[in-house]
Amino acid sequence: MKTRIRLALASLCLITLFPQLGCSGSDPKSPATTDPGPAETTDPPAREGRFLLSLEASKLPVMQGDSARVRVTVERADGFQGPVEVSAKNLPHGVSARSLTIAADETSAELELSAVETAPHSLPIQVEIHGQAEKLEDSRELTVTVYGPPGSLDTSFQGGKVIVPVGGTDAYAYAMAAQPDGKLLVAGTSHDHHGDFTVLRLTRDGELDASFGSAGVVTTEVGADSDVARAIAVDDEGRIVVAGSANGDKGLDFAVVRYLPDGTLDASFGSEGRTIVSFGDDADTAYAVLLQSDGKIVVGGDSSRGSSQTGIDFALLRLDSQGKPDASFGQAGLVTSSIAKLSARDSIYALALQKVAGEERIVAAGGEGDFMLARFRADGSLDESFGEQGKVSGLFGSTIGAARALAITPEGAVVVAGHAQHDFALAKFTGSGALDGKFGKDGKVVTPVSKDNWDEAQGLAIDVDGNLLVAGFCYEGNSSSG
Repeated sequence: MKTRIRLALASLCLITLFPQLGCSGSDPKSPATTDPGPAETTDPPAREGRFLLSLEASKLPVMQGDSARVRVTVERADGFQGPVEVSAKNLPHGVSARSLTIAADETSAELELSAVETAPHSLPIQVEIHGQAEKLEDSRELTVTVYGPPGSLDTSFQGGKVIVPVGGTDAYAYAMAAQPDGKLLVAGTSHDHHGDFTVLRLTRDGELDASFGSAGVVTTEVGADSDVARAIAVDDEGRIVVAGSANGDKGLDFAVVRYLPDGTLDASFGSEGRTIVSFGDDADTAYAVLLQSDGKIVVGGDSSRGSSQTGIDFALLRLDSQGKPDASFGQAGLVTSSIAKLSARDSIYALALQKVAGEERIVAAGGEGDFMLARFRADGSLDESFGEQGKVSGLFGSTIGAARALAITPEGAVVVAGHAQHDFALAKFTGSGALDGKFGKDGKVVTPVSKDNWDEAQGLAIDVDGNLLVAGFCYEGNSSSG
C-alpha cells in the first residue's frame, strides 16, 4: 500500500513539472505558456566608414641622388570623410619617403620617394604604401628599384660583374637570354672534354641558380668532338633552345639542343634532346637561332654546300617543335643562298622575325667584308619585295666588316649593327629593305669608339623609349687588350 502511494505521488510530481518545461499537451492557460509579448530588438552598431587606396603605377624606379613620385588616390565610403595619412614601409636602403596627408577635401596626392647618392642599387623590392585614419587603414604594394645613372654598373648584380669558372680549362660565353622571371641564361663552350655545349643560369642578382643543372651549370656532349654553342632562346613553355655546331658524320654540322626548365635534356626533342643536321660534306657553322610563333626553330649560319663559285653561303635550317627538319621549308628543311657576288664569305650572324602582310618573314644579317642582309618567306624562298630581289649587300663599301646584330622596331623597320673597317657601324632600313634616309647619314652611322684602334659592335637592343643600345668591344689606345 505504501509503495502504491509513493508511485502515485511521483507521477503527480512529473505531471506537474512537464507543463513548466513546455511539455507537449500542457495546459495553454498555464503560467509557463503565457505569451511574453513582442521580442526586444537591438539596433545594429553604427558603421565607422572606410576608405580604399589606389596607386597610379605599380612600379617606381628611383635613381641615386634623385626623387620619384607616385600619385596615391583615396576613395572614401560609408560616411567617412576625414583626412588620410599615407606612409611607405619596407623601403630599400638609402630611400626615404616624405610624410603625406590627403586632406578631407582632397582625393589624391603625390608621394615622393628620394634616394641618397650612396644608396645601393637594388633589385625590385615590394614596398607597402599604407594609409591610416584613426582606426581605419588600407595598404597597397609598390615595386621600388634603386638604380644608378644610365650606363653605370648595376651593383645589385654581384657588384656589376660576374665571372664563372666552368671546368678546369678554358670556357667561352657566346650568347645570353633573359627568362620572364629575370633569370639569365648564358651559353657557350667548355673545353674540359674537348669542347661541350655549356649553359649556365644566373639568378637576377647574378648568383648561379642552384635549381638549374648541377649547381647552375649544364654541359652537354653533342658530337664526337668539339661542340660550340653560339645562340640561345627560351620558348613559351620555358624550354631552352641552344644552337651551334658539333662534329657529326660529315664534319662540322649544325647542332641544336633543347633543355627542360631545370636544365635536363628534353627527351622529346630530336635524339635524346639533340639534333645534328648536315648541309653537305664541307663545314657548316651555326651562329644564330630564333623561335617562330608556331614553335618551329630557325637556325642560321653558313655552309659551303652551294658551289665553288659562290663560296660560303647564307645557310638556314628549320626544325619542327620535335627537332626534326621541316620538310615545308626549302629542301628538306635546308636553305642556302649566295648574297654577295663572286666567292665571298656570306655568313648569317643574326636572325629576326618581321611581320609583313600578317605573315612572319625571316630576316637574316651577317656577311664578311661588308654588311649583308636577306629576307625569306615562310617556305624558305627569298622575299623579292625586300632590297634587291630579297638581298642587300655592299652597304658600306668596306673590305673588312660584318653585320653582327639585328633588331626590328615596333614600326617594322630593320636595324643592323656591326662594324665597318673596325669601327662601330649601324644601318636602318624601311620595312621593304630601303635605307632610311632619316637615320644618321643616308641611313647609316659609323662611330670610331677607339679612334686609333679597332672596335666592333656585337650586340643590339631597342629600349622602351626607342633608343638603340649597341654593345661590343674596342682595343684601348695602341694596345691589343680588347
